[in-house]
Amino acid sequence: MAAAVIVILAGVIFNTAGKKMMQATSGEVSVVVLPEVDSAGAGLFKQYCAQCHGLPEIDTHTAADWPRAVERMMTNMSASGQQMPSKGERDLIQAYLVRHAK
Repeated sequence: MAAAVIVILAGVIFNTAGKKMMQATSGEVSVVVLPEVDSAGAGLFKQYCAQCHGLPEIDTHTAADWPRAVERMMTNMSASGQQMPSKGERDLIQAYLVRHAK
């Protein structure tokens, strides 16, 4: 029953106890553990980076690669008319990702 509910809610993001983000996509469940979950960077990461896709694991990129990935996502968000973070918010997101990268 629980699996059926998760499949029905595919693509929806849940905040479970403020510690982990659980997302259901294509019948699979992945849990993204966010460090400093209550920080401004984590909040903005959840707010903006989940608009088009689920949250990526922070360690999918190295600290050196995250700035380029963030810039690419800003370009994609702008082109698709998504809500864009301000420069200050983008800087907080990027600093958060770089700080917790692999």
